Formats: sequence, C-alpha cells, structure tokens
Amino acid sequence: MSIFEILEKREIKPANEFERLVALFHYEWGTFRLKTSLKQIINNVFHKILTQLRQTFLSVDDLLKGIGLSEDYAYWKEWKDLFLYSEMLLNLINYTKEYFEKDDTARETAQQIISNINVILEKNNHEWVQTKEGYIIVDKNPAATEAIECLENDKTDLALNMIEYNRVLLKGNLARKREILVTLADYTEPMNNDFKRSQYAALYNDSRFLVNAIDIRHNNSGKGDLPEKAKAWTPQEKEGWYDKTYQVLLTVILTRKYMDVSKEIQDLKSARN
Repeated sequence: MSIFEILEKREIKPANEFERLVALFHYEWGTFRLKTSLKQIINNVFHKILTQLRQTFLSVDDLLKGIGLSEDYAYWKEWKDLFLYSEMLLNLINYTKEYFEKDDTARETAQQIISNINVILEKNNHEWVQTKEGYIIVDKNPAATEAIECLENDKTDLALNMIEYNRVLLKGNLARKREILVTLADYTEPMNNDFKRSQYAALYNDSRFLVNAIDIRHNNSGKGDLPEKAKAWTPQEKEGWYDKTYQVLLTVILTRKYMDVSKEIQDLKSARN
C-alpha cells in the first residue's frame, strides 16, 4: 500500500485536527522581538470585523469564551468543538484577509488553515457554504442543492433556511429545525392543486401529514391528534422524523419541477408525431 493510499484511508480524529488548527493559528514568525502570528494580526484588527461576528467581543479570546470554546486541552475536543472552531476560523479569516494578504507568511498560514478544514470536511462528507452572515459548515445534501435551484429568484431567505437545516451545528436544535420546516411547509402548501390529480398525490399528502401531525406546523405534542407511536419518541427519534420530513419536502419541490418538465416532454413527443 502506498503512502497516498494510507493517507486516503486514515481516520480523522477531531482532537488531533483541533490541535493542528490551533497550532497553525498560533504559529509565530518574525524577529525575536517582533514575533507575530495570524491570531495576533486578527486581534489587532478585531474591532474592524463586521458586527454580526464581533458583536460586543473585544478579542479572539473573548469571542472564544462567548461561544463556550477553549483552545486549551485539545485532546478533549469532540466533533462539535472542531466544527465550531473551524467555522470561527473561516469567518475570522474571511472578514480580515484584506489586512494580512500582503504578508506572505500570514496569507500562506491562512491558506493552510482553510486547506486543513477542507480536508476534514471532505473526509466526513461535509462542506462549507456562505450565508448572509458568513460561512457555515453543512452536511452535503445534493437534494437540497437541486431543490434550491427550483426556487424562484425572490426566495433567497427560504434558500438560506434550506441550507441552514443541513448545518452540522444545528443537530439537536429541534426548535430551529421546526421553524425551518414550517417555512418549507408554507412554501409547498399552494402546490396542492398541482398534485391533487397527479400520480404523485400520495407524496404530497404524506408531506402534509408529517408537517401537520408530528408537532411541526401545529403544536400538537402530547395531544390526541398526535400519532400514538409518536408520543413515546425520544428527542433523537423526533429529530430523525424532522429530518425525514425535510427530505420529503425537498422531494415535493423537486417533483413539482419535474411535473413541469414532464409536460414539456409530452409536448415534444406530440410534436414529433
């Protein structure tokens, strides 16, 4: 087995990767009395960072404290810590790159940090995407990408919600997932007449059942109209069904688009005859 095959198959461990990112962020260069690091450069311009990330924080360490993260004790870090630290680094670098891009070492260090994060994400079937606020890390979801392409141009907020649902750090946040599912349910509701007499009516009806009967669109948790089986769901099982509902709603959007294309195909067939 070659070294490249070994590297390709190596297991990514969050504690190790966290430690490497910290080492790069703290890497120092310069003369004995004038040493600096990428972290120090960003600290020096921290007050110039856009408010959505900086908010009221005064430094990188202050920001780390605010998001409940420490660069110490890397060997204790879990995936959520690694993803949160990666999101922070991606956004800090993006917001401050104009202040260090002329420094070759700073620029190369930033590029290495981004490269490391890209490898981590690729090996775990994740990717980072840009939202209005900045960069977030999400699970790769081709269906979501295709469904977003089906949206009208004025549905930017809905598209961002669809992206956010796949955010790695959103796992376990049932309240926010429910909010996003409601926006998807509202968007697909007017499609009722399109599906009613089609061969895909069952798909649409299943989507309506899910958003209306399992504590998503209506707060029916614990009430009689909640399916008996659902009353005993753990939070993890409930989230699993929220995720299934999300996939069903994406399928509704994709199918609605296919129905339009199918009509065009039939017209094309008729024209040939």
